[in-house]
Amino acid sequence: MLNELYQLSLTLERAGIIPRDWHKDLKLLPNVSSKKPCYRILIAQDGSIVGIETIKKELAVCLRKWEPSNGSSFPGFNIQPLYRVSDEASKKILKKWREGKELIDLQKIKEWCADEQAKNWDAKFGKKLNKCLGVIPHGLLERCVDIPIEYEPVKKMCERVIQWENACSEKFFQALESYILASLEKDENAQSLIPILFHEGSLTKKPDQDRGSISIFMDVPDWKEFPVAHEKTIECINEHFVNNSNTDGTKAENETDDAFGSLIDGFEEKLPEVKLPVIGGVKLRAMNSESQCQYRYGTIDAKSFLIGAESRRRAKGALEWMKGDEREGQTWGRADGKELIFAYPTILPKSPLKLVSCLGAKKSDDSEARFAKYAEDVVDSLKGLAPSLKDIELRVFSLRKMDKARTKVIFHRNYSAQRLADAATEWQQGCENIPKIHIKAWGSEKGKTIQSEPETPFPLQIADCLNRVWKLDGTTKSEVKAIHKSDGIELLLDETAIQRRIPHLLAVAIQNSKGLFFSLGQSMHCNDVVKLDGLNKHKQLMPSILGLLLWKLGIRKETYMHNAPFLVGRMLKLADEIHALYCEEVRGNLPSQLVGNTLMTAALESPVQALSQLALRLKPYYGWAQTFRGNEKSGLAGYYIYLCGEVTSQLAKYELPARFNDAERAQFLLGYLASNPKKAEKPN
Repeated sequence: MLNELYQLSLTLERAGIIPRDWHKDLKLLPNVSSKKPCYRILIAQDGSIVGIETIKKELAVCLRKWEPSNGSSFPGFNIQPLYRVSDEASKKILKKWREGKELIDLQKIKEWCADEQAKNWDAKFGKKLNKCLGVIPHGLLERCVDIPIEYEPVKKMCERVIQWENACSEKFFQALESYILASLEKDENAQSLIPILFHEGSLTKKPDQDRGSISIFMDVPDWKEFPVAHEKTIECINEHFVNNSNTDGTKAENETDDAFGSLIDGFEEKLPEVKLPVIGGVKLRAMNSESQCQYRYGTIDAKSFLIGAESRRRAKGALEWMKGDEREGQTWGRADGKELIFAYPTILPKSPLKLVSCLGAKKSDDSEARFAKYAEDVVDSLKGLAPSLKDIELRVFSLRKMDKARTKVIFHRNYSAQRLADAATEWQQGCENIPKIHIKAWGSEKGKTIQSEPETPFPLQIADCLNRVWKLDGTTKSEVKAIHKSDGIELLLDETAIQRRIPHLLAVAIQNSKGLFFSLGQSMHCNDVVKLDGLNKHKQLMPSILGLLLWKLGIRKETYMHNAPFLVGRMLKLADEIHALYCEEVRGNLPSQLVGNTLMTAALESPVQALSQLALRLKPYYGWAQTFRGNEKSGLAGYYIYLCGEVTSQLAKYELPARFNDAERAQFLLGYLASNPKKAEKPN
């Protein structure tokens, strides 16, 4: 990861962008939401608590805590609720109090609090809290001894907490309980304080494994310019820490430079951590000396890859700049629940560039945009930044959370902007390498239907579609990991390396999605309305993906639509339509499965045998269609007979293989979904 981030830091430097240099021990607070708020606790001069209020999300994202050692921090840290309640009756009462559906019963609360067994702070947590309120404030006070006077509340807060020394846990518990009970008695801000007082535990879990967690931030009520919980105060603390960070210039084994040519000072310290969306805290690099396999190169920990303080600062600043909330969909995006994708050009444009959105990691409010539009906007923005698009490099990498402690770079590629421009055109052409397919679906207006067509997928959607396993009835619950998210990016941008993987992608597509094609064809031939929401969206994407894979293999629709596999698919489709028309007119209802659909699986394995069976099964319905007269649909029956004759005459030119290969199976499935030409048109 360091290599990728250092290169980004050089790009930012060329663009005149200086990322905020946050001290490595100043870390963000946990994410705040309505269900998991952060509480601001005000400490008076005598050490009592005189106020507890929730912090707005806009402020919480600006605040930081000093965390010199893992898990111990100040003025922000996590506490456990004071008491634990696990029986269902009590939890129902608490819920009603929190939701304001019942008045809070102070007497009942006092009874719960009087139960020693309900206390939620154990010795283990007390030890941690004594460090957060006893040791850490001492260090912060020493570092802020000469802080500007307008930020004096920081020193006040440390001094007031320090007076609890030697009994921090007990005194803080008593102060919290006293304030909350007094507030409940006055009915002041009562509902919001319930989660601090009680944790709603589970009867199925042991108490020591089910304590709950509350985020708090310590402050003082008597401030003039800025409280501790203020963006400017945190900026001041950070500037103070950064300016007073000293290194001793230690050199290792006569080395004067680190791996990136910068000063080696500070190379033995732990590398900083950056908190990323979705995957949480990420160490820039870690080599555990306790793992013996790490010694295979003869060095371990800091000496295995020398990184000085300057290089660390650059890498950390680059990642923090790149993962900014305002740059979601531009420089970063969500690949899935455990993976983030990052991308940027080596020459940064002045206007936002939705490069990651072009790959498919879109923001939720961009859900209606199409691939072609994103690609066009990105390429247009890059033009003019250099004499040629070939002079601009696009760097793409992804980070995946492997487990709680490890994050790994699992994909890293560099492409030219010209390659993106060419690849976007090829991608669109490939996805259009299919026959006309019209799907009757529900429109945006309630109760109205539309004729929908296949859509061009984004690269990151390829894995979602190919990994999804569909049953023959058109339902899906399972997903495999045959294709990685980055395969879609390689499919878009790699000119040669991905070619050897196309047959594998096609095989996975056929195996996992044949149920989707079978059920979709059945619905289309019965003239049913198809849902295209949620996972059903794959029904619009999979035909385009098959067309794209065939395109990559050099198989074009102008050719394959006249070949035997496609014609066999059309024959089964026409059999379905004749059977459906017969059932409507003669029986008055449609069967659960049409005659052509029953032979789809057989045709994938043995097309000759499937056509032989079709000839026998279709005969009565075909004969009926030849003689059907009497209403407006008799013309439709005649048209189906005409198309069957056309397809049969074309099939007669070919000697069918004993078994289709995967490319031929893809053509067969597309033939089964292909719409019939209009009556005025000459059929293919």
